Order: sequence, then C-alpha cells, then structure tokens
Amino acid sequence: MEKYNEGIEGIAAEEEDEELDLVALVTANANDTSQYLIFEGSDTQLYAKNVSKIEELLVYKDIDMVRTHGNDLILGTADIRGNMTTIVNFDKWYGNEILDEREYELIILAHYGGHRLGIVVKRVESIVNIPPDTMTDNSENDEKTSFITKVNIGQKSQMCIIFDSDKMLLDIFDTIDAKAMEDTKAIQKVDTEKMVLFADDSKFIRKMAEGLFAKMGLKYRMYENGQLLIDDLKNMAPEEIALFITDLEMPVMGGRDVIDNIRTNKKYNGVNIIVHTNMANANMGDSLIGAGAQRIIGKVNMFALGESIKEMIV
Repeated sequence: MEKYNEGIEGIAAEEEDEELDLVALVTANANDTSQYLIFEGSDTQLYAKNVSKIEELLVYKDIDMVRTHGNDLILGTADIRGNMTTIVNFDKWYGNEILDEREYELIILAHYGGHRLGIVVKRVESIVNIPPDTMTDNSENDEKTSFITKVNIGQKSQMCIIFDSDKMLLDIFDTIDAKAMEDTKAIQKVDTEKMVLFADDSKFIRKMAEGLFAKMGLKYRMYENGQLLIDDLKNMAPEEIALFITDLEMPVMGGRDVIDNIRTNKKYNGVNIIVHTNMANANMGDSLIGAGAQRIIGKVNMFALGESIKEMIV
C-alpha cells in the first residue's frame, strides 16, 4: 500500500482548482475490501470510510450548491456530473464543532443505499489498509461509531474511528427505514424450515433485516461479524442452512473472508451466498461473484433483498 499512501499523502497541498480523483488512486487495488480513506474531523480526531463506498474526492469550494433551509443535517444539493447530490457536513452529523467554511477542503463523494451523498470534511490524510482483525467494536459506546482501530499516519500510530455509514444514511434520509418496511408488505412468506444466516456489524441494518425475515416467516440467526457466523457453523448441519447473507465491511472477519471460508468447504457447495453491501466499486462486485457469491444487493433495499432471498434460498 505504500504507493497509495504516497499518492494521497499531502493531498491538501494539491492545487485547489484540481479535481481529486480517488478512483484512480485505488483502481489497482480495487478488490481490497480493507482499504480505508482516513480524514480529520474538526476535533483533530481521525475518522475512516471504506473506499468501496466512495466514488471520488472533490474540492469543496468548486462545488455549486443550492443551500437547504430547515434541515439540521443537510447543507444543500449540488449537481455533480449530472446527478443531484445531497451535501452534508461530517462534523455537523457526528456532533463535532462546526468550523468556518473556509477550513473545509474536500467533499467525499459516496454512493450507497441508492443515494449519492457528498460528505464535506476538513482534510484527508491517507489511504490505508485496516485488517478486520485489528478493529474493536465500539457501537455500544457510540451509536455513530462502528469500530475503532489504530492506523499509522506519517510514522505515527494514532487512534481512528470507523464511523457507521449506514447510520449516517438513515439519519440523513430519515424516511428510508419506514419506506424499506413499507416495500416489504408485498413480499410473500417462504415455505422452508431451513435457517438463513445473516452477518452485519450495523445494529440498524440487523434490525431492518429481522423485520424482513419475520414478514417472510424465515428462521434466521444474526451475527455481528463474519467470524461469529463461521464459528457457529459447527453447531448446525449443512442441510439445515438455506442461505448465507453477509456484509463486506465488518470487524474481526469481513465478508470476503466469510465467502472464502464457506467456499473452501465443499459441504456448503449447494448453499447460495448473497453479499449485502453499499459498495460503489463495480470491479469489487465482479471479484465477489468470482469468489463464490451468487448475488450482490444494496443495503436498505429490503424489497430487493426479500425477492433475492426467495430466488436464492435452497
């Protein structure tokens, strides 16, 4: 990863009128689900976002935006490459001090959950690899945090917060949860006694999935990370399992390792895998299918997930 760090270190020193293309920086390693963009908050704390959910970086002052009034979280709407994009200030959402606008340099353009979101940040530090087994779950201490870890920035080891992107999405677009449940009303029950195994570190996504499974009359087990799912396989026979559903970005063991563990065991050859993720990288999707997943479904689209479950269940 050294060349990626070299490519983005000192990014704030770039000419301000140049667009910063993150996609070009990560293309050579696009299938690495452990790649994170590190940025600094107004509190000087380091935060991280998985690059699979990021399209590019943009210079904040270059964006023409219509301001929003009456919404505490949304700054406005900008036309980015022909797509109307909601713009939010990360510090405002997270609860940090709001700085003078001139101190905010970049917009992280993210595309997940069927929504484009421009996240305004003070400064980007680097792109680093964060292995899942180095992450510690911190969601009980802070609902906006998925986990915490340590990263090396400029020869210095520092604490870093990996924030809950799903929580951000649900906070910004506050009708998503209700709409997702409304969309599941037409989904029919599934006639099976087998178990669906579902792994996702976000408690908000697990809650939504539990509501879907209940409507479908499914038996299921929920796991906060991939390792818990894999460890639990010894407690059930392969013929008891109807389907695996896994997120990609999780602590301890991520979704790619879950797929590898399942597909290296021939006992589960007949059981399908759905990847439930908000990644924006198409190349990564191709890689996951090649690794043994049957389908990739975007998060919070409960109708699409329900329809895929009906098709994929064995």
